[in-house]
Amino acid sequence: MLSRHLLPLAAAAVGISATTLDAVLDSQNATLSILNNYLTSQQELFNTLINTPNLTILAPSNDAINGLLASEAFSAQLQADPGILTAILKYHIFNGTYYTSNFTGAAAPVFVRTLMDNATYSNVTGGQRVEARAQDGGVAFTSGLREEAAVRTSNFNYTGGTVHVIDSVLAIPANLTATLQAANLTAAIGALRRAGVADSLGSGSEQLTVFAPSNGGFNAVGSLVAQMTAADLERVLGYHVVRGRVMYSDLIAAANGSRQAMQRGGDVEFRAVSDGEVALFVNSARVVGRDLLFDNGVIQVLDNVLNPANTSAAPNPAAATQAPAFSGANTSAGGVPFTSGVPGPSATGAGGAAPTATAAAPARTAALGVVALVGGAAVLVNL
Repeated sequence: MLSRHLLPLAAAAVGISATTLDAVLDSQNATLSILNNYLTSQQELFNTLINTPNLTILAPSNDAINGLLASEAFSAQLQADPGILTAILKYHIFNGTYYTSNFTGAAAPVFVRTLMDNATYSNVTGGQRVEARAQDGGVAFTSGLREEAAVRTSNFNYTGGTVHVIDSVLAIPANLTATLQAANLTAAIGALRRAGVADSLGSGSEQLTVFAPSNGGFNAVGSLVAQMTAADLERVLGYHVVRGRVMYSDLIAAANGSRQAMQRGGDVEFRAVSDGEVALFVNSARVVGRDLLFDNGVIQVLDNVLNPANTSAAPNPAAATQAPAFSGANTSAGGVPFTSGVPGPSATGAGGAAPTATAAAPARTAALGVVALVGGAAVLVNL
């Protein structure tokens, strides 16, 4: 690493401003005083930041931190696990220098690698990701449980990179079950439990892509899947999982026309069809909810259940809803299968409604995200 004294020389050599990180933070102290006070009190962490080149720091404003202080639910967890605060901070640091123009000029969302690589909180190789995209002429970031933060002021360049001030604190992605629950994918949770595979996709697993059928998708074939043995159901669900590769929506679009091996049941074909906007398909199922980040990878929500015995099923892009890939399937007379005893979303969006998997829209106040960050904010303001 470059020493603090050498950074201005190194920056000057490549034409970057020689302003130091502490000078940038001091210049924005009216907006960032809570974060600034914390960082300057943690000399080891601060030295790491100022001596590590090529970083982007997302700095939650005072209002962003204070906005979370109404809840004290995280206090006990923070006392039991102080390491979560460091993980939260690292999730706000990108591995690379990204100016807002890198995102406003991109045609699709960009999934940026962060410094949060602690296996306690993430098993995504190279560091957990944050989704960045252009929005309303600016830039927005989406983190765990589709929580959203917008850039308010940007491109405060310093010798090691740049700082953007954001209006909300990013939420560390939760585990698979909590993420499915927040998206109201209760049938997927119940099916995983019925098949006995929920634990195999838990926090110890690495690099996962889970194609999770919506409740409506499970219901469309309810007459068949509800009667499956655990072994049959495990084979079907295994045809919805990619191990060893985290496939964000941009990768699926880029894989148009190619096939991908699944954990069980052979491979699937990806299709990207442009009709005003790009629609994504996995075999004949449409991706109706994109890029739900969880601790070990990403969830893509499908409108139908994939059938490992029908690997050549093709979509009808003109249809609003795709036909089931299982012949002779009907809805279950007993309602959506696998949902009995599975609680629905505990989180609510800004309007008070539970977030839906179909829209997979960013939510500002998902409960787990708020809980996971309020404790950290309380520590910051109590210094």
